[in-house]
Amino acid sequence: MGKRAAHGGHGGAWKVAYADFVTSMMCLFMVLWLVGSDDQTKAAVQRYFKGELEQQGRRGSKEYSQFKPYMTEVVDKASKDLLALQELTRAMERLREQLKNSSEIGEDQIRFEFHADGMRIVAIDKSNRPFFEPGTAVLTDFGKFILSTIAIVLERYPYTIEIEGHTQKILAENNPDQPVNLWNLSSDRALAAQSLLLEGGISNDRFFRVIGYADRQPMENTPASSEDNRRITIIVRPNNADTIEIIRDQVAAP
Repeated sequence: MGKRAAHGGHGGAWKVAYADFVTSMMCLFMVLWLVGSDDQTKAAVQRYFKGELEQQGRRGSKEYSQFKPYMTEVVDKASKDLLALQELTRAMERLREQLKNSSEIGEDQIRFEFHADGMRIVAIDKSNRPFFEPGTAVLTDFGKFILSTIAIVLERYPYTIEIEGHTQKILAENNPDQPVNLWNLSSDRALAAQSLLLEGGISNDRFFRVIGYADRQPMENTPASSEDNRRITIIVRPNNADTIEIIRDQVAAP
Protein backbone atom coordinates (compact mmCIF):
# COMPACT_ATOMS: atom_id res chain seq x y z
CA MET A 1 0.00 0.00 0.00
CA GLY A 2 2.79 2.39 0.94
CA LYS A 3 4.55 1.82 -2.38
CA ARG A 4 1.39 2.36 -4.37
CA ALA A 5 0.73 5.61 -2.49
CA ALA A 6 4.24 6.86 -3.18
CA HIS A 7 3.94 5.91 -6.82
CA GLY A 8 0.57 7.64 -7.05
CA GLY A 9 2.17 10.91 -5.92
CA HIS A 10 3.83 11.15 -9.32
CA GLY A 11 0.70 10.31 -11.25
CA GLY A 12 -0.25 13.93 -12.04
CA ALA A 13 3.05 14.96 -13.63
CA TRP A 14 2.30 13.30 -16.97
CA LYS A 15 -0.97 15.27 -17.16
CA VAL A 16 0.86 18.60 -16.88
CA ALA A 17 3.37 17.50 -19.52
CA TYR A 18 0.56 16.31 -21.78
CA ALA A 19 -1.31 19.65 -21.36
CA ASP A 20 1.85 21.55 -22.36
CA PHE A 21 2.23 19.28 -25.37
CA VAL A 22 -1.38 19.83 -26.46
CA THR A 23 -1.01 23.61 -26.04
CA SER A 24 2.16 23.58 -28.15
CA MET A 25 0.46 21.53 -30.83
CA MET A 26 -2.49 23.94 -30.86
CA CYS A 27 -0.11 26.90 -31.30
CA LEU A 28 1.63 25.08 -34.13
CA PHE A 29 -1.72 24.35 -35.72
CA MET A 30 -2.71 28.05 -35.50
CA VAL A 31 0.56 29.13 -37.12
CA LEU A 32 0.18 26.59 -39.94
CA TRP A 33 -3.45 27.61 -40.41
CA LEU A 34 -2.54 31.29 -40.70
CA VAL A 35 0.29 30.57 -43.13
CA GLY A 36 -2.10 28.67 -45.38
CA SER A 37 -5.01 31.10 -45.04
CA ASP A 38 -6.15 33.53 -47.73
CA ASP A 39 -5.51 37.27 -47.52
CA GLN A 40 -9.04 38.03 -46.30
CA THR A 41 -8.65 35.74 -43.28
CA LYS A 42 -5.24 37.18 -42.46
CA ALA A 43 -6.66 40.69 -42.65
CA ALA A 44 -9.50 39.72 -40.29
CA VAL A 45 -7.02 38.33 -37.74
CA GLN A 46 -4.89 41.44 -38.05
CA ARG A 47 -7.90 43.69 -37.41
CA TYR A 48 -8.79 41.62 -34.35
CA PHE A 49 -5.37 42.04 -32.76
CA LYS A 50 -5.45 45.76 -33.57
CA GLY A 51 -8.37 46.06 -31.17
CA GLU A 52 -11.33 45.86 -33.53
CA LEU A 53 -14.50 43.87 -32.96
CA GLU A 54 -16.22 41.86 -35.64
CA GLN A 55 -19.99 42.21 -35.65
CA GLN A 56 -21.62 39.26 -37.39
CA GLY A 57 -24.72 39.56 -39.53
CA ARG A 58 -26.43 37.38 -42.11
CA ARG A 59 -24.01 35.48 -44.30
CA GLY A 60 -23.95 36.90 -47.79
CA SER A 61 -25.28 40.30 -46.76
CA LYS A 62 -23.31 43.55 -46.70
CA GLU A 63 -23.56 43.81 -42.93
CA TYR A 64 -22.19 40.29 -42.40
CA SER A 65 -18.78 41.57 -41.31
CA GLN A 66 -18.62 45.03 -39.78
CA PHE A 67 -15.66 46.06 -37.68
CA LYS A 68 -15.97 48.55 -34.85
CA PRO A 69 -13.07 49.90 -32.77
CA TYR A 70 -12.88 49.36 -29.05
CA MET A 71 -11.95 53.00 -28.41
CA THR A 72 -14.50 55.71 -27.84
CA GLU A 73 -14.74 58.38 -30.50
CA VAL A 74 -13.12 61.06 -28.31
CA VAL A 75 -10.11 58.97 -27.33
CA ASP A 76 -9.69 57.74 -30.90
CA LYS A 77 -9.72 61.33 -32.18
CA ALA A 78 -7.13 62.34 -29.59
CA SER A 79 -4.93 59.38 -30.53
CA LYS A 80 -5.08 60.34 -34.20
CA ASP A 81 -4.21 63.93 -33.30
CA LEU A 82 -1.28 62.70 -31.23
CA LEU A 83 0.02 60.65 -34.14
CA ALA A 84 -0.39 63.65 -36.45
CA LEU A 85 1.49 65.85 -33.99
CA GLN A 86 4.31 63.31 -33.82
CA GLU A 87 4.39 63.30 -37.61
CA LEU A 88 4.49 67.12 -37.58
CA THR A 89 7.39 67.01 -35.11
CA ARG A 90 9.32 64.69 -37.42
CA ALA A 91 8.52 66.93 -40.39
CA MET A 92 9.78 69.99 -38.53
CA GLU A 93 12.95 68.12 -37.59
CA ARG A 94 13.51 67.48 -41.29
CA LEU A 95 12.75 71.15 -42.01
CA ARG A 96 15.27 72.21 -39.39
CA GLU A 97 17.93 70.07 -41.01
CA GLN A 98 16.99 71.44 -44.43
CA LEU A 99 17.27 75.04 -43.28
CA LYS A 100 20.40 74.29 -41.27
CA ASN A 101 22.12 72.96 -44.40
CA SER A 102 21.17 76.05 -46.40
CA SER A 103 24.07 78.39 -47.01
CA GLU A 104 21.75 81.37 -46.52
CA ILE A 105 20.74 80.56 -42.96
CA GLY A 106 22.79 82.13 -40.20
CA GLU A 107 23.84 79.97 -37.30
CA ASP A 108 20.98 79.50 -34.84
CA GLN A 109 18.80 82.00 -36.71
CA ILE A 110 15.83 79.62 -36.93
CA ARG A 111 15.07 77.88 -33.65
CA PHE A 112 12.62 75.03 -33.07
CA GLU A 113 11.28 74.54 -29.55
CA PHE A 114 9.19 71.44 -28.82
CA HIS A 115 6.81 71.55 -25.86
CA ALA A 116 4.22 69.21 -24.34
CA ASP A 117 1.32 71.12 -25.91
CA GLY A 118 2.83 71.97 -29.28
CA MET A 119 5.88 73.65 -30.77
CA ARG A 120 7.40 77.06 -31.50
CA ILE A 121 9.36 78.25 -34.50
CA VAL A 122 11.47 81.29 -33.64
CA ALA A 123 12.83 83.29 -36.59
CA ILE A 124 15.42 85.88 -35.47
CA ASP A 125 15.83 89.02 -37.58
CA LYS A 126 19.63 89.26 -37.70
CA SER A 127 21.27 92.37 -39.13
CA ASN A 128 23.50 90.36 -41.48
CA ARG A 129 20.55 88.32 -42.76
CA PRO A 130 17.33 90.26 -42.02
CA PHE A 131 13.76 89.07 -42.41
CA PHE A 132 12.48 92.64 -42.68
CA GLU A 133 13.75 95.87 -44.11
CA PRO A 134 15.24 97.91 -41.22
CA GLY A 135 12.59 99.66 -39.14
CA THR A 136 9.70 98.41 -41.32
CA ALA A 137 7.31 95.47 -41.69
CA VAL A 138 8.41 94.86 -45.30
CA LEU A 139 9.70 91.31 -45.72
CA THR A 140 13.01 90.78 -47.47
CA ASP A 141 13.42 88.06 -50.09
CA PHE A 142 15.14 86.00 -47.43
CA GLY A 143 12.21 86.44 -45.03
CA LYS A 144 9.77 85.43 -47.75
CA PHE A 145 11.82 82.34 -48.52
CA ILE A 146 11.88 81.19 -44.88
CA LEU A 147 8.16 81.80 -44.24
CA SER A 148 7.14 80.20 -47.54
CA THR A 149 9.17 77.11 -46.71
CA ILE A 150 7.55 76.89 -43.26
CA ALA A 151 4.09 77.37 -44.80
CA ILE A 152 4.59 74.36 -47.09
CA VAL A 153 5.01 72.15 -44.01
CA LEU A 154 2.38 73.71 -41.73
CA GLU A 155 -0.29 73.68 -44.44
CA ARG A 156 -0.48 69.88 -44.20
CA TYR A 157 -1.45 69.79 -40.53
CA PRO A 158 -4.80 71.09 -39.18
CA TYR A 159 -3.45 72.74 -36.05
CA THR A 160 -4.07 76.15 -34.55
CA ILE A 161 -1.40 78.75 -35.32
CA GLU A 162 -0.41 81.85 -33.36
CA ILE A 163 2.06 84.49 -34.52
CA GLU A 164 3.95 86.82 -32.20
CA GLY A 165 5.99 89.82 -33.21
CA HIS A 166 8.83 90.97 -30.93
CA THR A 167 11.37 93.78 -31.13
CA GLN A 168 14.55 94.67 -29.32
CA LYS A 169 14.58 97.60 -26.91
CA ILE A 170 15.73 100.67 -28.83
CA LEU A 171 17.59 103.10 -26.59
CA ALA A 172 16.44 106.71 -26.91
CA GLU A 173 19.99 108.03 -27.28
CA ASN A 174 20.47 105.82 -30.34
CA ASN A 175 17.35 107.20 -32.06
CA PRO A 176 16.84 110.79 -30.89
CA ASP A 177 15.26 112.07 -34.11
CA GLN A 178 13.30 109.02 -35.23
CA PRO A 179 11.22 107.59 -32.41
CA VAL A 180 9.80 104.19 -33.28
CA ASN A 181 6.47 102.86 -32.06
CA LEU A 182 7.55 99.36 -31.18
CA TRP A 183 3.97 98.20 -30.59
CA ASN A 184 2.99 99.07 -34.14
CA LEU A 185 6.20 97.67 -35.59
CA SER A 186 5.94 94.30 -33.82
CA SER A 187 2.22 93.98 -34.66
CA ASP A 188 2.74 94.92 -38.33
CA ARG A 189 5.54 92.38 -38.66
CA ALA A 190 3.36 89.65 -37.16
CA LEU A 191 0.62 90.54 -39.65
CA ALA A 192 3.13 90.51 -42.51
CA ALA A 193 4.22 87.01 -41.50
CA GLN A 194 0.58 85.90 -41.38
CA SER A 195 -0.03 87.25 -44.89
CA LEU A 196 2.89 85.21 -46.20
CA LEU A 197 1.59 82.04 -44.52
CA LEU A 198 -1.85 82.71 -46.00
CA GLU A 199 -0.26 82.96 -49.44
CA GLY A 200 1.43 79.64 -48.71
CA GLY A 201 -1.96 77.90 -48.47
CA ILE A 202 -2.78 78.05 -44.75
CA SER A 203 -6.47 78.94 -44.29
CA ASN A 204 -7.42 82.02 -42.28
CA ASP A 205 -9.49 80.05 -39.74
CA ARG A 206 -6.34 78.26 -38.60
CA PHE A 207 -5.02 81.43 -36.95
CA PHE A 208 -6.00 81.86 -33.31
CA ARG A 209 -4.02 85.02 -32.58
CA VAL A 210 -1.67 87.45 -34.34
CA ILE A 211 -0.14 89.89 -31.88
CA GLY A 212 2.80 92.23 -31.27
CA TYR A 213 4.59 92.44 -27.92
CA ALA A 214 7.00 95.26 -28.74
CA ASP A 215 10.10 94.88 -26.50
CA ARG A 216 8.16 93.59 -23.46
CA GLN A 217 9.14 89.91 -23.79
CA PRO A 218 12.90 89.64 -24.33
CA MET A 219 14.34 86.16 -24.74
CA GLU A 220 15.55 84.40 -21.64
CA ASN A 221 19.08 85.36 -20.53
CA THR A 222 19.26 87.95 -23.31
CA PRO A 223 19.67 91.74 -22.81
CA ALA A 224 16.56 93.66 -23.88
CA SER A 225 18.61 95.65 -26.40
CA SER A 226 20.03 92.54 -28.12
CA GLU A 227 18.99 92.02 -31.72
CA ASP A 228 18.12 88.42 -30.85
CA ASN A 229 14.90 89.85 -29.42
CA ARG A 230 13.94 91.12 -32.87
CA ARG A 231 12.02 88.04 -33.92
CA ILE A 232 8.85 86.39 -35.19
CA THR A 233 7.51 83.41 -33.24
CA ILE A 234 5.12 80.93 -34.87
CA ILE A 235 3.31 78.74 -32.34
CA VAL A 236 1.62 75.52 -33.46
CA ARG A 237 -0.83 73.89 -31.03
CA PRO A 238 -3.40 71.07 -31.25
CA ASN A 239 -6.95 72.40 -31.09
CA ASN A 240 -8.19 69.44 -29.06
CA ALA A 241 -7.98 69.57 -25.26
CA ASP A 242 -8.00 65.76 -24.98
CA THR A 243 -5.01 65.57 -27.30
CA ILE A 244 -3.07 68.04 -25.15
CA GLU A 245 -3.71 65.95 -22.03
CA ILE A 246 -2.51 62.76 -23.75
CA ILE A 247 0.62 64.52 -25.02
CA ARG A 248 1.38 65.89 -21.55
CA ASP A 249 1.00 62.42 -20.05
CA GLN A 250 3.35 60.92 -22.63
CA VAL A 251 5.97 63.63 -22.14
CA ALA A 252 5.76 63.23 -18.34
CA ALA A 253 6.07 59.44 -18.54
CA PRO A 254 9.51 58.07 -17.55
